[in-house]
Amino acid sequence: METSPNTGLQSLPNIVQQLPKVNESNEKQIHENLVAVEAYLSNSILDISIPDNRVAANQVQDWTINATSSTEAFAQEARFAAEPKPVISSQEIVKHCSNKVTGLRILSHLQDLNISSFDSSAALVACLATFTDLKDPWTTEDSFYLAQSMLTKHIGGVKDDSKRFDRLITELLLDHVKPLFLKSKPSVLTDQGRKAIAPLPGTAVPSDFESGSKPWKFQSPHILTVFYWVLEQLNGTMVEKHWPLIIPPLLTILDDVSIPLKIRGCQLLKILLKVVPPSLLERSGLGSVFHDTLMPYLLFLPSLTPEEESIPLLNATYDTLLSLTLTRYKSSETKSTKIKTLDAILRYGILKGYTHAGEKVRIAELLVKKSTDLVNAMGIYCVKHLKDLLPITSTVLTAPFATAYPPLLDASVQLLKAIIVNGWPRLAYHRAEILEGLLICWTRIREENEPTTALVAVKENIEDVLHAVVQLLSDDQGMREELQLLRDCDAHLETLLKV
Repeated sequence: METSPNTGLQSLPNIVQQLPKVNESNEKQIHENLVAVEAYLSNSILDISIPDNRVAANQVQDWTINATSSTEAFAQEARFAAEPKPVISSQEIVKHCSNKVTGLRILSHLQDLNISSFDSSAALVACLATFTDLKDPWTTEDSFYLAQSMLTKHIGGVKDDSKRFDRLITELLLDHVKPLFLKSKPSVLTDQGRKAIAPLPGTAVPSDFESGSKPWKFQSPHILTVFYWVLEQLNGTMVEKHWPLIIPPLLTILDDVSIPLKIRGCQLLKILLKVVPPSLLERSGLGSVFHDTLMPYLLFLPSLTPEEESIPLLNATYDTLLSLTLTRYKSSETKSTKIKTLDAILRYGILKGYTHAGEKVRIAELLVKKSTDLVNAMGIYCVKHLKDLLPITSTVLTAPFATAYPPLLDASVQLLKAIIVNGWPRLAYHRAEILEGLLICWTRIREENEPTTALVAVKENIEDVLHAVVQLLSDDQGMREELQLLRDCDAHLETLLKV
């Protein structure tokens, strides 16, 4: 075979013959071969009109996709595994990430040559989608932007043809996602992705074989990122068509014992809810399945669950539950059911959670913030919960050392603002409790020698809420007299409580 006139390197067909199998090579061998191929493509003009060169280029693409997509080194270790997995060092992580950038550069060179056939399109897209989340340990900024650029170029042409794009999505779900989840399908589903009327008992998987039953978790964790990317591409029609391919992997991820995977499952479901038709959730019976799956996560609280894991899980669960509820019950006919569901989330999640872990300020902050979201979703129907929510805000705002953690104060003030906006007809009845918390907190911040920027912002928000309360109740004679008594007690309140 001929050599490159520019570099003296071997021809591409010769290089292909020397490429080792990815699953039989170590990272050093893969690195050496990736660098050799990248150097050849960077410094040579490849004539793909020559059949041997075109065949070799396609073979290089297939080999590079396999080498670049491999993420087993970053996967979790199976509990009670027969052979402990070696811990990957920071230096090894750098090598792996460097190899993946080199692999993407090779694919970029090949993309410029336009050698990809449609038969290899799904494999290429799956490889590129692997690097669409900067939070993944195998993704660097270089690999992220390379993948995004190539995806935009590749998908731009495919999306123009709806049938071709639908076929691509089908291949991604059928050939790349589904095979990795076959051994861990939830027993609550039928083969059509519907709720099983009488589900069979789940098969217990021995821990020694857990890695074999969950390759998506222990061998190919990148498939979660690929699955996320696929869900982002769907519209309502495509969701309905691919429903049996989407739901089993999604429920499997949600049901996993790993808290980071539960969080990932919530994120995946939230993406799906943006486009899923509400009627499909009810026809399939999966609206209630998702709800019942998520509700127990609201009690993953300290001390049984570490705070560092509890906070992101609670945050993702509340957001997804709210999105699920608002998606399921969009019509006016289902309004009463929507309110009952929101009531259950607040009582079972917020109030129980605050009782068990309210002394943890970051947990309390999150619960108060999610209470604000629920109050806004309920509207006027939030008034039934004021007897439970107002004591929480009052406790936070009047706590002796409340100013030590301004985010919790700000969250409480925002909750009061939401209560006033949505539950204003009951404002007069609860005015004493509302004013007590706001005024005590405002006074303490004012008395701070050098209040932080965050405390100053809280003080300004309190003033806005107080002005709203005063104006809303300005026609109430009893309220006017009470405000006058407060102004007489403290001259600093003269302007603040002016009617």
